[in-house]
Amino acid sequence: MSELTAAQVVAYLQQHPDFLLQHPELLAQLELQQQAPGATSLVHIQQRQLREHNTQLKNSMATMRKHAAENELVYRLFSQCHRELWGNYDFNTLASNVKNIICSSPKISACKLVKYEAKYSELVTHRLAENGYYLGRINQQERSLLFSDNIHSTAIYLIGGINKPIAILAFGSDDANHFEPAQDNLFVLDFVRSLHLRLLELA
Repeated sequence: MSELTAAQVVAYLQQHPDFLLQHPELLAQLELQQQAPGATSLVHIQQRQLREHNTQLKNSMATMRKHAAENELVYRLFSQCHRELWGNYDFNTLASNVKNIICSSPKISACKLVKYEAKYSELVTHRLAENGYYLGRINQQERSLLFSDNIHSTAIYLIGGINKPIAILAFGSDDANHFEPAQDNLFVLDFVRSLHLRLLELA
């Protein structure tokens, strides 16, 4: 009879997880063989793995709760912004009201809604041509167009098409990691579409 390989033993134990419980004498022998100084019993190994798994679950739940709280805040802020769109405001008043709402978030340090000008053409070409928005860090020259030096990460949205831009909506944070390229921005994009319609009316 050919000798079993380690892989075959592992596969068998995976298919019969109660095997050692049914053969406690074998488990005792295995433990006795691992009583050398510094060795860890199978029970201790399993306990450690369970603790690590439990820690991973707790971390995942904490991350989910954090994201849920952040999404709730974003939803609430942009719901207020949506309501502002239909007030009897001119462009500057609307921009000021949106800024006040967005900057009430403790993680947003600046908010700018500005009419498009030629000086923004390079920013639009470099950052906004592909998707119409950009999340992440920008260079000093780009930052000076919209923000002060204490802004380290940004979210920038083009209002209107790349060939006929109307305005730029930008948020800034002094946290370098607050805005990231992979970040979900569904609520913001919905507001941007509504803002586009409103600005067409104000034009």
